[in-house]
Amino acid sequence: MKYFLCTLTICLCMNLKAQERHRFQIGSQTGYEHNYFKSPDQVLVNDTLLSGDDLIASSAYLDVSMDYDYRYKWKGHRIRFAITPFARLFQENMSDSYWSLNAAVKYDYELTESTKLLGQLNFKRMNREGLDGAQDVLVNPLGYTNYGVSSGISLEPLKRNKTTIEGFYNFKNFDEYGIRDLQFNEFGVQLGSKQKFRPGRYDHAVGFVAYYKKRLYDTFNAEDSPQLGRRDWDYARLSAFYELPLTATLEIEPQLTLYSRIDRLENRSGFNQYGPGLRLRFDNDKTKISALVKYLVRDYTDIQAPSSAEPIGLLRYQYFDFSVNFEHQLPVKGLLFTGTIYNRFRETNTTNLASRSFRGYHNYYGGVGLTWKI
Repeated sequence: MKYFLCTLTICLCMNLKAQERHRFQIGSQTGYEHNYFKSPDQVLVNDTLLSGDDLIASSAYLDVSMDYDYRYKWKGHRIRFAITPFARLFQENMSDSYWSLNAAVKYDYELTESTKLLGQLNFKRMNREGLDGAQDVLVNPLGYTNYGVSSGISLEPLKRNKTTIEGFYNFKNFDEYGIRDLQFNEFGVQLGSKQKFRPGRYDHAVGFVAYYKKRLYDTFNAEDSPQLGRRDWDYARLSAFYELPLTATLEIEPQLTLYSRIDRLENRSGFNQYGPGLRLRFDNDKTKISALVKYLVRDYTDIQAPSSAEPIGLLRYQYFDFSVNFEHQLPVKGLLFTGTIYNRFRETNTTNLASRSFRGYHNYYGGVGLTWKI
């Protein structure tokens, strides 16, 4: 009996261990960020033209991040928990440093071999001072707290196809800034599908992700009428892609994005955004590289571009985005050399230098460091 109990205990422990998985990583990068408040390079204030250091904040930085992921499986159930704290410490302007915390609980249940029920809870805290310089219609603080929930179903309606349908809800409460207080509730539905096939030596894939959501803003900024502080905006977005492998380790992914906002209350703040993108992935036994370049055009449907002279037409943005992330396995097990490059250039047809809103900006950063995975 004694040997039986010992054997049973060992088997139970081995089974429990097989159902559990822990992953942990910690890393840091040091680099430099230019114009982290996304300010325009010139602003006219009381007939004085401000530029350069008067407007643009830049600094060397140190990033510190951690990521813990826990998974447990039993029968057809699986639950996952992840928490990711992050901090960016600016060397020249320590008061502009910030931190964030992401946490998520994910659950899925396997109804059949091709069908899963999905559920997720999300939390994010961004602890950051200041206002977003990429001002649009609403001026929002950089600090906020977000709560989210989603549920849905994952299907395989065709061979080598994965399709997911989810409903979601988010509540985002921005930090107070002066007399301004901003928050929104949003809810919507998302559909994603990916189809794999093999016309030659390697797997190809084509797919899309689309959503439609409603976002209800409330602003509390000493308005006499609460109605003036409300926004009712609908968003629709479609992103399509094609995964094209060139070799066993190199893949390119052409993309196309269509994105619209509809102003349900004032019929004034809507826009249509569109443009192509191209992602490159490289992955071998030691090195992973992901690079993405995008060009996007945003045409507002009713807002006129601020002009210092004659009207110049409806407001237009042009975005040029470029990013690279890489990691390389060092001789020490679990230790990676990592790097990040990000660049965004927004160009507008706004010509009124006295306007802070609807202006162009250039923001970029890059850094290198180490990550240890356990």
